[in-house]
Parts: sequence; C-alpha cells; structure tokens
Amino acid sequence: MMRRDLPLSDILVELERDNMLPALVFRTSRSQCDSDAMRIASNERLHIPAEQQRVLRTHVHEIAAKYDMDLELIRTNPQYQGLLLTGVGAHHAGQLLTWRLLLEELMAAGLLRVMVATGTVAAGVDFPARTVVITAHSRRGAEGFTTLSAAEFQQMSGRAGRRGRDTVGFCVVAPNPFCDARQLLKVAKRKPEPLSSAYFPSPSTVLNLLRYRNVDDLRYTVERSLAAFIDRRRGLELAQEAAEIEELLADETVHEREQKRLGKRARRLKRQAQEAGTQQLQLLDAALEGLRDLGYLEGDTLSEKGYWAANLCTSLVLELGETIEDGIFDGRSAEDLAALVASIAGDSYRTYLKTKKPVLTEEDVEKINSVLQKIGSSGMPGVLEDKQVLQSAAYTVTTWMQAENWQEFRGLLLLSGVAEGDAARLITQTADHLNQLTRLMETHRDLAFRAEEAKRRILRPPLTEAMNVESIEGR
Repeated sequence: MMRRDLPLSDILVELERDNMLPALVFRTSRSQCDSDAMRIASNERLHIPAEQQRVLRTHVHEIAAKYDMDLELIRTNPQYQGLLLTGVGAHHAGQLLTWRLLLEELMAAGLLRVMVATGTVAAGVDFPARTVVITAHSRRGAEGFTTLSAAEFQQMSGRAGRRGRDTVGFCVVAPNPFCDARQLLKVAKRKPEPLSSAYFPSPSTVLNLLRYRNVDDLRYTVERSLAAFIDRRRGLELAQEAAEIEELLADETVHEREQKRLGKRARRLKRQAQEAGTQQLQLLDAALEGLRDLGYLEGDTLSEKGYWAANLCTSLVLELGETIEDGIFDGRSAEDLAALVASIAGDSYRTYLKTKKPVLTEEDVEKINSVLQKIGSSGMPGVLEDKQVLQSAAYTVTTWMQAENWQEFRGLLLLSGVAEGDAARLITQTADHLNQLTRLMETHRDLAFRAEEAKRRILRPPLTEAMNVESIEGR
C-alpha cells in the first residue's frame, strides 16, 4: 500500500513532543517549502505563545538594524506574519537574499522551531538543528529525478546536532510516496563518491592567465591541477582493467567468440585510458584554438582584442567581447545596455517577467543570437551551444530600473509568478557583468561610463544589503 504524504504539521507535533526541535526539514521543491510554512501558519493550534512571538519580533528588528536591512521589506514579505506566529520559516533560492539571511540569523539564535529548505541548502549553509527530517529519497535534476548520492545524503544528515548544545543529532525519515526508507538506508551505507574537480581551462581562465604567463606555463598549471590528477588516476584504473583482460586472452581455453569480445573491450579501455590522462590538456588546446579563431590570440600570445577582453573576469567574457567587437553596445543608453547584458546573462530554465512589447528590437536579437551561435560552434570547453537571447530577462531588469522600490517590483513579480530570488539573482548577475565592462576605461571609455551608470541604477536596496552583511561579518 502506498503511504500518504506526512504533513509538516504532524511532523512538528511529533518532534516537539519528543523534544527534538529545532528541526531542519528538507523538501524537493521551493513550492513545497512555501506551502509547508503557510499551512503551519494557518493552523492556530501550532502557533507559539504570545511571549515567544514578541521575542521573535524583537530579534527580527535587531537583526534588521544590525545588517541595515529594510524592515518594511521584511514586514511585507508574504511569510512574515506566519513566521512570527509559528517560528517556522521556508528557506530556498527563490526568496530574496535579505529574507534568507534573516532566517539564518534566527535559526542560529535558536529562535525557530523548524526551517523548511530545499536539498541544495545542505551544501551551502550550516544551520544549527537538533533534528534533520528527510522527506524524499531522490532529488530533482536537469534530467528528472535521481536517487540521492551518498555525499548528498551525508550533507543533509550531517546537519543534525548542534555543536556545544547536543550530544547527539537525529536524522528522521518521513514516509510518503516519494520517500522510501529502504532506499535511504542503502544510500546511507554507501561510501562517499570519489572526489571530483569542477576545474577546466575555460576561455575566461585562459585569457586571464595569458596576461601574465605564456602557454607553456598554462600547460604546466593544467597538468598539475586536481582535475588532471583525477583524470590520470582514472586512466591508470582503465589501463589496469585492460591489462587484466589481456591476461585472460592469454588463456587458450577461452572461446574464440569470447576472445574477440574481450579483445575489443581491451582496445577500447586502452584508448579511454590514454584519452583520460591527457583530457585537461586537450581541453586547453581546444580553448586556445577557439580563441585564435575568434581573434583573441595571435599564435600563443594575446592580440589587442585579447588584452582588453582579458580584463573581463566573467563567465560571459566571449559573449561580451564579441558583442563589443560587433558594435552592438555602441551608442546605447544605460537602460538599453543593462537590457542587452541581461538578455545574455539570464538562465533559460528560470521564469522572468514577460511582456507583449519586447524590450529588444528584432535586429538586436538577431545580432546577439548570431554572436551566441558563433561562440557555441567554436568547440571551446564550457560554452553553451544552444544559448539564446532572453527578452524576459531584459524586461525584468528594465522593469526594476523603472520601479520606485522593491515593494512595487515585488508586486509585479507576485502577479506574474516570478520568484523574488530568481529576479534578484538575474539583476545582481547583470550588475556584475556591467561592473566588468567598467574595467574597459582605457579602450572603451564611453561604454565603461554607461556601464557604471547602468550598474548604479540597478544595484540598489535591497540588493545591496547582502554586501552590508558581508562587510560587517568581515570585520
């Protein structure tokens, strides 16, 4: 018989009865987190006493003052009243950073009973919780749902137990149609997956390093990277497997058909072993070749174009560089420049504001898409072959530039079903790319000035409050 989903209200009651709070509850989606928090808030039986509500409200004011947060923005958050009534908060990337920082401070102070969060939080934030509740044995990825890895399970379960306050932490599995405790038990018994490296010689990395080093230095660096070490180790494992198969082939009792199959496998393993050992150098060569084709390199040294492009310390160095080279940014206003940059900075899998009247002209879209296609077909590591201009991203950023404040902007986001966190992420990323353009004062003076103006107009409260937090914590 399929188990029903166990409501968070039932989980909260059980944990509170057994003195297992505060708890960190992991959900698979943002909507589940929000729904849990709102349902708890609507249940008066689960509200905390009035005195605890007053204490919680006082701490909210103190945290807002400490980090120079906009208190009115916090008060108008749809989940604010529920937070004060229940001591339960929802934390995920779809929310404004100010709200997430507030919840983290409240949790650290021991003022929340439950934090409901998506699984990605496990690897990024250290919440002090007595109990961790896992509600799914799988997670949602780009290709659908996949079973949690041993490392992901450890990240989640490892949050249980507060240092200096608990002698033991609890990891609880909540039964539902998507949470099979037997699957989680298998995952818990596995060894952590082998260490992997996210490093690769991207075009941005190569350009920046070539400002101070030559290609031979780059090869030396790449060969001694963790990624290259892991690749070589994998190559040795494949070579060893091939050698073991060849030993079997020496056995004359092996059937001829089986010998052919094993021989084919041994040759394939040898080829894979050789390729694995030089994979990072092959990626470096592909990046160098692509940069030469686009005119950033002359031989093995930076061209004039390459020198100014190397100042752009961003993942969009090629997109911005080619757009500049083609004159697409020439003569643009600050608002138009922000829209153009946002259109290539946005993520196609996120939802942004939509409009019937496009911000960018058809000619602009055609020109930028041509740039993106040229980069996508370059064969360089890390470039996206199917990247497209996003009119919705451009409209979202320009709408924010025209809004009086975030409260007004938030209303538009809520009406359109756009997550605050996604909009804020797009805007701050656009501001970061604009900031890189301001570094081109020597070669593209007018563009640098307009980029500075555009950045100043979009990087305003509450998006600057995260910087206030970082500056205070860094003292």
